[in-house]
Amino acid sequence: MIADDTLTRLARLHGTPLYVYDLDEIEARVRTLRTALPGARLRYAVKANPAGAVLSRLAELGVGAEAITVGEIARAVRSGIPAADVLVGGPGQGPDLRALARRLAVGHVSLDGAGQWDAWRDAAPAGTRFLVRVNPEFDPRTHEHLATGAVGSKFGLPLPAATALAERLDAEGRLAGFHVHAGSMIEDAAVHREILRTVAPLFDRFPTARTFDLGGGFAVPSFDLGTFARTVRPWVAERELELIVEPGRWLVADAGILLTRVLWWKDGTPGHWICDAGMAQLLRPALYGAEHPIRVVGGGSAEAGSGDVDGPLCENADRLGRNRTLSAGPGDLLAVERSGAYGMAMASSYASDLRPAEVVVQDGRDRLTRLRETPEDLWRLEDAAVTHR
Repeated sequence: MIADDTLTRLARLHGTPLYVYDLDEIEARVRTLRTALPGARLRYAVKANPAGAVLSRLAELGVGAEAITVGEIARAVRSGIPAADVLVGGPGQGPDLRALARRLAVGHVSLDGAGQWDAWRDAAPAGTRFLVRVNPEFDPRTHEHLATGAVGSKFGLPLPAATALAERLDAEGRLAGFHVHAGSMIEDAAVHREILRTVAPLFDRFPTARTFDLGGGFAVPSFDLGTFARTVRPWVAERELELIVEPGRWLVADAGILLTRVLWWKDGTPGHWICDAGMAQLLRPALYGAEHPIRVVGGGSAEAGSGDVDGPLCENADRLGRNRTLSAGPGDLLAVERSGAYGMAMASSYASDLRPAEVVVQDGRDRLTRLRETPEDLWRLEDAAVTHR
């Protein structure tokens, strides 16, 4: 945990809003996961937090990447992750992405449908291995936006269609295994038992399929990693399968803090702390109704009160938290915790707001790793386009 005096100093030095990431916490999470799942291949879901400093540290720790866009593949490789340790997923996989993945010869591709294989098959790199993504079509008991394995989800293939695609791949000697990602923020261990029951017939039918990608989606902070490991490890060992997991949020969420300054308190029912950060910096509360712990850094300057923690933009959804009790007054520093995942990754320049700077802390030392945007950054590409004409 980063000390309050450090957070206060960083906010004073770099301004707010400001993202701060604890690389030691990320390393500890990697160790925990490897202890629970020895031998499993870790493929970090880059979309959770694509910061170069985070990716570089994961590369040093020997963690690979799960990428769904050209930018994510390029970021991962630029940060030192070998292309052989990159797994390409997602329902898109357009021509630019395929071209880059072919040129780099990525390690795995998860096929989301038969049309993707039609696009890949004539120029698939010899060393790239292909997985078939299965939609288990059950309720993973999470927010509907996060339920990627539910009936009607755009992700993966129902069992009959997955079987048919696997038969095509197997006939051409390109079937590596199967991939299931039931959803994100999964708390109930029974979900993974249902996944195993769903894919067992596939591994029985295709003896050449030796890789099982179980995705990620582990809930923060309440995922029961012990029960998960006790459920999955013997099942994989019995079948002598190579296990891949794609942790994203679980590795980085608790390592990140969004620092924001209270601009003023606004009386009302409820009252409102108007802050310099909101949905442009942290979209999750507006998008999912996500709740993040919020606290005053170093003690507040006001009596305890209750209200909403809101941002500065002209949107009613521009909110960081509802019905909070804080001892905060104008000028006080707030820490929006558990913001290391899908925080800066979803940040935008909506209303021409400026995206924040990023700082990492490691071994008691901190360094600025991303500059705060300037107004000139907002129109830099526009000016470049005019110059290019």
